[in-house]
Amino acid sequence: MVLPLLLALAVATFIIDKDVWKYRPLLRIDPFAPATWSIVLLLLHLIGMLWTSNTSFGWFDIGIKLPLFLLPALAMLPGVRSQGRNAVLFSFCLGNVVAVLLCLALAAGRAWSPEGLGIQEFISSAFSATLHPSYFAWYLVMALACWYMGGLNDRFPRAIGAFFVMLLCAGVVLTGSRMGWITLPLVMVWSLASGWRDRWTRRSLLVLLLVSIGAGALLTAASEHVRYRVVEMFAPSDPTTADAFSSAAIRRVTWEAAWEVGKSNLPLGTGTGDVKDELLRQYESVGAQHALERKLNAHNQFLQTFAALGIPGVLVLLALFMFPMLRRIRALQACALVLVLLNFSVESMLEVQAGALFTGWLVWVLWWPTAPVASSRP
Repeated sequence: MVLPLLLALAVATFIIDKDVWKYRPLLRIDPFAPATWSIVLLLLHLIGMLWTSNTSFGWFDIGIKLPLFLLPALAMLPGVRSQGRNAVLFSFCLGNVVAVLLCLALAAGRAWSPEGLGIQEFISSAFSATLHPSYFAWYLVMALACWYMGGLNDRFPRAIGAFFVMLLCAGVVLTGSRMGWITLPLVMVWSLASGWRDRWTRRSLLVLLLVSIGAGALLTAASEHVRYRVVEMFAPSDPTTADAFSSAAIRRVTWEAAWEVGKSNLPLGTGTGDVKDELLRQYESVGAQHALERKLNAHNQFLQTFAALGIPGVLVLLALFMFPMLRRIRALQACALVLVLLNFSVESMLEVQAGALFTGWLVWVLWWPTAPVASSRP
């Protein structure tokens, strides 16, 4: 509940600031802005209640996804000063740094206790004690992109910047999130290309890239759990034998189930509230006991939306990514869309508050109307 309350306070501050309303006429619907398609997606979920039997879960699901409407709607209101945007991005980076420090402190306390598991306390879910590791890694990688491609790197002393980015990188490595491991070097290389002309940025990112790779290699050598997750990335697994142990196999089960549910309910899907029930029935029919017992979602937002809202839902979700790319946008905006796309491919990010709230926040903050449109450089 803390994050929604803090966000509500930020929104209230935005709305009551009289200077906010000076910059542009009220409302503008832009088909090339992700805010438009985010709002349409939420409205489509509301329409999906018309053919839903499980209305209780349907309304709960809409409540989870409400930030996809409320926050992007702010991007259609009169703009804010660019200084306000920079302050929000810095607060986001600072919050992630504090979160990493807190997780490190808690892990150290557990590791040194008589019941502690040593280095295992610093890895994966044990390290990311208050948030699912995949979501935490997404936040941290996005914070790194904001630091370099959002212009924050040029606004603060180098010592602060070095401290921030080292902790952000360490946090991504320790989450054990494979998508985090994939997107971390991606963002580093992207930031390196965007800031290549700056000597300090170039040197610091090259060092960070090498150190992160080295730290990941040492962690893999020291932890059997990490080694297993690395091997699982490349070794195919059989869902009939690894259903309860391999996350890759579990995803294969949930993806296939969501695909079958979507195909069986063309063209409009199961409806907003019935998708979970239909997925559970499919798990039961194929004998996926682990997925059934844990009541797993599709672990892929595109397949989840396909199962719930059919072809219209998938088209709207794809439009959220594709239409903004048809216009000249900043490097940070493009990077954010790519990170969302990659994370949506392995998690049903919009089915939980941590994903829906963050997606809506990104759409709002990175597409504030008055921020000048530039080339691919920040």
